[in-house]
Order: sequence, then structure tokens, then C-alpha cells
Amino acid sequence: MQYRKLGRTGLKVSELCLGSDNFGNPFGATPETSFQIMDRALDFGVNFIDTADQYADGNSETVIGEYLASRKKRDDVVLATKFWTATGPGPNDYGTSRYHLMNAVEASLKRLQTDHIDLYLIHAPDMTTPLEETLETLTDLRRAGKVRYIGVSNFPAWLLMEGLWASDVKHFAPFDCIQSGYNILRPGFARDVLELCVDQGVGATAYSPMASGMLTGKHDRKSEVPDADTKFGDRDASRGGALVGRYWNEAMFDVVDTLGDLAKKSGNSIMRLALQWVCESPGITSAIVGARREDHIEGIIDAWSEDASADVMAEVRRIADDFAAKTPSDYPPPFAVPALGRTGAP
Repeated sequence: MQYRKLGRTGLKVSELCLGSDNFGNPFGATPETSFQIMDRALDFGVNFIDTADQYADGNSETVIGEYLASRKKRDDVVLATKFWTATGPGPNDYGTSRYHLMNAVEASLKRLQTDHIDLYLIHAPDMTTPLEETLETLTDLRRAGKVRYIGVSNFPAWLLMEGLWASDVKHFAPFDCIQSGYNILRPGFARDVLELCVDQGVGATAYSPMASGMLTGKHDRKSEVPDADTKFGDRDASRGGALVGRYWNEAMFDVVDTLGDLAKKSGNSIMRLALQWVCESPGITSAIVGARREDHIEGIIDAWSEDASADVMAEVRRIADDFAAKTPSDYPPPFAVPALGRTGAP
């Protein structure tokens, strides 16, 4: 496992970050399995865990907190979590206002059984709250020692830049990281955001690097269209769930087939090619990988231990670039769009 600096900071995190939206989820990993997944990831050298107060209604944070406390691993892990999503029925139970943020951070600290969060991210834009209000609050939390680094998730480039400008002019803590979905089949994050990250020294973490299983060999065009993804409830049920809505089309299956042929020819797994492509993208700090079972994390570890050659990766980039050139921009991700509205709840 290699480690990279998070943007301009001196914080070093593993190239693979363990995502945890499956932990504590009735359709995901049990607490016992979650512990086993974290054990295996940390043994492999992963020192970076990502969660959110939204995941499994806070149960993901609870499971991670219990793990770190019982294993006495808190000081071995860079812990990231996120806020924004509704945590209650009230009008101030979501978003990025000072009111909600102060409540959200205390609730996360309690569930995580820690006195500080290493990286605290705004989960999505909230255009109903002035960005300066959020930045001032995050700065106060950093000065109080409850938060060490701050960042955003699913922000468009212009809004990330607006935040960096406000921090520079008003002496707030700057955003140190941006997190968003990024993979060969959804490359929009690179088109303007990653160039900005390189220029401004902002770290970038990519979730869904394997495209919800499309880039693992799990799905092909002959597979039966899946039912709604139970992990995401009933939304998009008519389209077979989030997986189908985002990835299930002929153009993407063409790319999967081409990558699959290259993987067989080169002796690498398609998973390795997909992960290595993400991690070799200029500006990317870490790829966030998730698992529901022990064999899932073992598969990821096996793939990351392969190392595709420079010639193979040059061909992967050619395939990815050809697809990106024919693909409309997909950034920011669709589920973040409601938060961009000027009025009403997201």
C-alpha cells in the first residue's frame, strides 16, 4: 500500500480508502462482518475510512466507533465523515447552517466514540445557506479541535472555487478535499474539477471507482436487469435501481466488454484496471472502495496486488478517453442536483 498527501496538507492517506455505507445497513454488512472487513483492510495497509451521518441512518458511524474503540485503533486511522442530509423531521435538521452543523458534529462524535473527526465533509451543496456561514462554523470547529481538516462532496467546480476564495479573503479554514463519484464510465469529475484540485492543492477522493460493480466483471449485457437496489430503498424502482439508472446501457457495456478483453489478454483483472486508472488520474488522492462481505474485500486486495503494466494502462486510458469524448458531462452527480435549488428542502 502506498500513501499520498491529501492535497496541500501534510496528512498522508492510503491510495485505497475504505467506504462504509454498507456497515450497519440491513441489506449490507452485519456489525460482525463489518469488523472483519475493517480488520482485513487495516491489515493490508489501509489507514483511511470514510463514512457519513446519512449511512444506514447513523449506524455506519456507530459500527465504526465501536470497532475503533474495541480494537484500540483510533490513532491508526484517518477518519472521514460527512454531514448535510436530514437527521430528523424538523426544518433545521438538514443542510449546512451553523445550527444544524453544530448538532450534527456532536452527534457524529458520539456515534464514532471520538473527540475529533480527521476530515469533515459537506455531503452536498446547500444553496439555502450562505457558504460563509458554513465555513465560519467549520473554522470554529477546527480551532476547537473537533475537526482537523475540512472538505466538500459533490460540489461543482465553481462552488468549490467560491469557497476557496471566501476562505482566502475572510481567513476561514480552506477546503482540503473534495469527494465525488468517478470511474471510467462516469468520468465527468475530471473535466474541470480535478484540474482545479491540482492547481489549488485540494485533495480528491473518488467513490464508486468500480461503477457499482460494472467494472468488476459482475454484470454484462446478458445479465438480467436487476430489481431496485434495496440498499437505496425503492427509488428508481422502475429503472432497476441506481445501478441501472446510472450504468445499464449499451454504450457502457461496450466499454466493459473492451476492458474485459484487455484484462484477459494482459492477465490482469478488470477491477485492477479500473482502480489503477482512477488512482493514476492527476489530482486523485484515494479511491474509495466498499464491501458487504469478507470475500469482497479479499477480491479488492487481490486486485490491488496485481499492478498492471504501463503499456496496459496506456491502452486503458485510450479506451477511457474515447468513451469520455463521446459522453455528455455527468457532473455534478444527479442526486446532488436537488440541493442546488435556491428554495425549499433538498
